[in-house]
Amino acid sequence: MEEENSMNDQSASHVIDHPAKSSKPVIRQPLKTRLRVLVVDPHGELATFTDSALIQDRMLEITQSPFLPADSSVFHLALLHLGTDKHENSQLLEKLSSALPHRIIVCRDLTSDIAKLAVQFKVDDLLTLSDLPDSMYPALSLVADAISENVTIAPQTTIINGKAGSGATFITCCMSEIYAEMRNKALALIDADFNYGSLAHGLRLKTDYSIDKAINELDKLDEAAVHSMMAHRDNIHLIANAPFSRLKPAARTPEQLDKLCWKIRQTFPEVLVDMSKGLEYQTLPLLSQSSTIFVVMQLSVAGLRETQAMLKELKNNVDMHGKRLAIIVNRYVAGKGEIQLPDVKSVLGVTDVFTISNNFELAKLRTDLGKPLESLANHKQIEKEVRAIVHFATGNTMDTNNKKAGFLSRLLRSK
Repeated sequence: MEEENSMNDQSASHVIDHPAKSSKPVIRQPLKTRLRVLVVDPHGELATFTDSALIQDRMLEITQSPFLPADSSVFHLALLHLGTDKHENSQLLEKLSSALPHRIIVCRDLTSDIAKLAVQFKVDDLLTLSDLPDSMYPALSLVADAISENVTIAPQTTIINGKAGSGATFITCCMSEIYAEMRNKALALIDADFNYGSLAHGLRLKTDYSIDKAINELDKLDEAAVHSMMAHRDNIHLIANAPFSRLKPAARTPEQLDKLCWKIRQTFPEVLVDMSKGLEYQTLPLLSQSSTIFVVMQLSVAGLRETQAMLKELKNNVDMHGKRLAIIVNRYVAGKGEIQLPDVKSVLGVTDVFTISNNFELAKLRTDLGKPLESLANHKQIEKEVRAIVHFATGNTMDTNNKKAGFLSRLLRSK
């Protein structure tokens, strides 16, 4: 009997405390689009659940309030906790129905009066407090699916150095030219180097607006404002950084950068990110939002070893589900040195490997002076190689050689 009472106590606690992890594990798929959720909770009973399970989700922007704000039109969805007062519940739903297209009701006990209101005001879902751990995300997913049909989110490609100085900025500059010419669409570039403005120099763009300034005005940024904050030439649009901005005491958070990136993806049809500084905590959200990630390296033992270590940390810190990962070997000379492309594939465990030929003078002119690739002598080979990379990023995969790995792969794997 004592054991039975203990089990009943645990069951009651499970309902009251609203734990993030239910007794039956739920596989949670990422929401299709970001949701701005208004939680109207007059009795404060949802606080535990929202704090533990919702606020931590990067696809959800949660605003909690004990009452309905004067302007709720900025939200996609209202999560409404109803009490026992039928008249009060009806008034609240009537106000919400004219302000928000999507509403989810939460109640402690499902009564016939609440069920009638749910039908009358055509809410998206009706949940009890005990249902929340298992049923909230399926309900949110349905709302996100409906909203995503009317919201276009651009694919994002990130170019990141596996080892510092491998050439991510040079490749990003070249890719942006090819993107603009091949796709004939506006392309947004995000410079994720918070120390230098190399991308702006490489593209010969004068930038008066920085990521820090954009984040200061994050809540005011609509589509027109996002367009106007970017330096641009033809189809290429860039948001740059103020030099050494991360040294300032009020350095921006990853969450703020995550929201800014999302706004840019909703405004432009293509987004390209230059992450020449490599893997950093504050830029992890940019990698999380990327559909394709190119890791740039050079053929050296140090380059291969550091890229291997970086990839391990990348997979530990970023959910790679659904993402495409490829390696770009920069300054490549075929047949030279002990490391060959099959070694790279074998050691890094990556199937898709691209090469950019070694042409130091061309790279110097392209990056330092900002001269367009097509204006430089002997650019045809590199242009062809970059074009293949852009084809891959836009969904058109190219065939790659698949030779037997050499001794170096076995050497590094044994370390």
